[in-house]
Amino acid sequence: MTRLTSLTPWLAAVTVALCVQFPAQAQERFTLNIPGVSDDRLFTSAAASDAPGCGGHNVSPALNWNAGPAGTLSYAIVMHDPDGQKGQGIDHWVHYGIKAGTHQIPAGVGAKSTLEGVGGTNSKGTTGYVGPCPPVGDSAHHYIIQLFALDLAPDALPAGLTRTQLLEKIKGHVLKNSSVVRRYHR
Repeated sequence: MTRLTSLTPWLAAVTVALCVQFPAQAQERFTLNIPGVSDDRLFTSAAASDAPGCGGHNVSPALNWNAGPAGTLSYAIVMHDPDGQKGQGIDHWVHYGIKAGTHQIPAGVGAKSTLEGVGGTNSKGTTGYVGPCPPVGDSAHHYIIQLFALDLAPDALPAGLTRTQLLEKIKGHVLKNSSVVRRYHR
């Protein structure tokens, strides 16, 4: 009995040390992906804007991700081009209120009203996805697509928020985020 009692503090210390050392490994990483494409690749021309001279079809990329951390109630997506407007940036896609059970979005639905959730306002002043259309001759622009796991209910935010407004409203409510980068030039 004394031998077991003398081991108890040591066993408790080892248990605490293991729990402190390995908690992140017990949780799966929260990762956003564009199926079939590795990070920092060029968008296909299909993703580009269908505006005159842009050469695309305005097809938003397919996205998938694993479940957000415990407490995730909704997701938000933002696609931002920091190179656009001569470095002042362009927001191509702002969408939020996506239900926690959703883990994929098919290609092309970002530009349609059928995408679940709430459309925010992009730099063109519209809701929905607007594909890349950098000036001819510019170096490849970078398009950062961010996914936020939020502790906000899907209906917590009003429609039409800009990227700046959305980021302000979700401050303190982001549980995790993940991003991918794509490039495009003409």
